[in-house]
Amino acid sequence: MIRLRTIVRPLAALFCLGAAALLLARSGLPDRIELGSSVKVSGGGLQIGSPAPRFQLKNAAGEQVALYSEPGVFSLINFWATWCAPCRRELRELQQLQNDRTDTIRVLAINMGESADRVAAWQAEIGLTYDLLLDPTLAVSRQFLVRGLPTSYLLDSKLRFRAIYYGPVTGAQLERDIRRLAQRA
Repeated sequence: MIRLRTIVRPLAALFCLGAAALLLARSGLPDRIELGSSVKVSGGGLQIGSPAPRFQLKNAAGEQVALYSEPGVFSLINFWATWCAPCRRELRELQQLQNDRTDTIRVLAINMGESADRVAAWQAEIGLTYDLLLDPTLAVSRQFLVRGLPTSYLLDSKLRFRAIYYGPVTGAQLERDIRRLAQRA
């Protein structure tokens, strides 16, 4: 009986891993969508160049924060959760980017479904100063077709999609993309 368990468990784990890899391969998740003018996200209506859904959410302090356009300022919409290890690293990089480029980028980090107390404690622990917003019903996450964490959307000053990042994005990558986009404008 013990010998059978030692064989069955690894086989079951291998089967599950293979099934997960197959699902990931079939979903077609790219690491990033290029900055082209007509790239379509599979399975949805988000397109590079199309307007982003407008939203208004509360931050951990209970204040309403809205997505708004500001001339010459890019918006980065980042979806995250406290249990997501890559999100922690990414949020720190986004803080550095926000500090370095306060006049050209606005970071809005949207937490997916966690309590205000938990988000506020996490914000204080990491030392983040930009807006951490709460999406308790995941309504905004659904509007943005979020399929995994972290996911980020770079919007131009007219709130049109310019880049979509699945998985962690670095500050250096965002700097390059913002510079490229600013040159095109």
